[in-house]
Amino acid sequence: MNQKERAKNLGYLFVVGGPGGSGASTIARMISDHFSLKRVYGGKMFRSLLKKAGYEESDDAYSKKNEKFLKKLDKQVDTLLMAEIQNPNVLIESKNFAALVTKKRIPCTVRIWITASLNVRAQRTLLKQGIKPGLKSFHRYLEARSNLKNRYRIDAMRYSSLYGINYDKPEEYNDIIIDSSNLNEKETFDLILKYIKDGGYIK
Repeated sequence: MNQKERAKNLGYLFVVGGPGGSGASTIARMISDHFSLKRVYGGKMFRSLLKKAGYEESDDAYSKKNEKFLKKLDKQVDTLLMAEIQNPNVLIESKNFAALVTKKRIPCTVRIWITASLNVRAQRTLLKQGIKPGLKSFHRYLEARSNLKNRYRIDAMRYSSLYGINYDKPEEYNDIIIDSSNLNEKETFDLILKYIKDGGYIK
C-alpha cells in the first residue's frame, strides 16, 4: 500500500490502532518493546488535553454538543504525532493515524489495526478497571458497552468530517488487520509478528 519507502536514517515507523477495548494499547506496548521503538500514544495526549479542559473521565466529553471541541483536540494531537514521526524508530498508537499517513502518502514500515467485537471490548474494559464479569456487574457491562458504542460513533463522525476518513473501513488504511475477539494477548502478538515476517515489512 505504501507508495514510497521511509528514509533509512529514520529506521522503523509502526502505526497501531483500534477501537476502545480492542487491546491495541497492550499490543502496541508489546511491539514497541520487541522492536525497541519509542511508543507515542495519541490517546494519552488526547485524555491529557481533556483533563486540562476539566473532564476527569473522557467518556463525559463524548457528546454531540462537544463535537467542535473534540475536533480541535484531534487536530492538536495529530500535529504532535506528525512531529514525532520525524524521529527514528517510532511506534505511533492512534485510532486515525494510519488513515492520515495513507492519505498524505507518508511511508510507514507497517500499519496495524486491532479490532474485537463490542461484547468482548466491553468485557475487557471492565477487567481493565478491576471489575469481574457476573450478574452483580452486569449494569457496569451495559454501561461500558453503551459508552464504547457511543465513542465509536462520535469518533467516526469526527474523523469523517475532519479528514474524510471512513472509520468503518480500516482495510483502506492498514496493512495488517487482526480480530482479537477469540485471541489472548500472546496469540495476537505472535500472529502479528508472523504477518510482519511473511509480508516482508521488515527487511
